[in-house]
Amino acid sequence: MKKNFKAVEDTLNRLYDIQADHLASFDEQALPDLEQQSAERDIEVSRLIRNVDILVKQQQIETGAETESMLSFLNDRVTGLLDQNRVLEVKVKAVRDNIKNRMKQLSKGTSVIGSYRSSAAAAYTPKVISITN
Repeated sequence: MKKNFKAVEDTLNRLYDIQADHLASFDEQALPDLEQQSAERDIEVSRLIRNVDILVKQQQIETGAETESMLSFLNDRVTGLLDQNRVLEVKVKAVRDNIKNRMKQLSKGTSVIGSYRSSAAAAYTPKVISITN
């Protein structure tokens, strides 16, 4: 049981560190690689789910005060991770909204610049003279 608990605790610690690094990257970089960060977190979350499943199966076999305190500790740790994940979600949403707004502004700017062209300039195509004849 202690071995399984240690595996879950190690995975929780890695996930906490990964999320902390990803949160810090929003302050350090103009645009962090959101897909890569999401993939890294997904890998650790799947590892966490697998380790928790093993621990729960073991916990069903063993009961006692020590088991209860271990599960209480894990519950508190997971609650902290969920809070950290909510902060991360807010930052990711802000970055995505910012990109979306900038793309809209760029699109409007392109159409405004296009509207300043005269119809003669738009119809103008350069002529090529063949000098090989």
